Amino acid sequence: MAGLKDFDLDKLDDEQIANLLENYRKAGKTEEPKYTEILAEHARRQGKGLSFEKSLAAIRDAASRGQFLSYKQLAEASGLKWSFAVRHAMPSHLWNLLEYSYRNGLPLLSAIVVNQKNVDTGDMEPETLRGFIAGARDLGIAVTDERQFLKEQQEEVFRRAKEGTLNV
Repeated sequence: MAGLKDFDLDKLDDEQIANLLENYRKAGKTEEPKYTEILAEHARRQGKGLSFEKSLAAIRDAASRGQFLSYKQLAEASGLKWSFAVRHAMPSHLWNLLEYSYRNGLPLLSAIVVNQKNVDTGDMEPETLRGFIAGARDLGIAVTDERQFLKEQQEEVFRRAKEGTLNV
């Protein structure tokens, strides 16, 4: 998309950022580096206080220790209390992290973010798993065995963290 590399994202408003994302999607240009830059900026703006960078860092840190991360811990990494507003913003935030990781050739980083009661096992509640799988399918990933796919993504996140290759 000619000329977009010259855009200063800081000078664009939220609607313009959303329009850029949509234009890239319609043009089939979601693999371009500029798309992921715009996606990250959109996530920063729409996070309701959830910091995109701090979430990425928290996920990388937990993964490097081979641990799952709860939604509450992810919120706390951004300096937020686990509240109704943060709970409401979390699915969109996780979708942005999922797409960002996919577009940057990473395993689906949000695979290791689970409910507090599942932080020891990495299991996802049925509704959460449906959302995670729907996100993967929206990205064009073929998924047949949903729980197996989740486990594979989790293992890949941990493996890549151990290797030190989760950075973009």
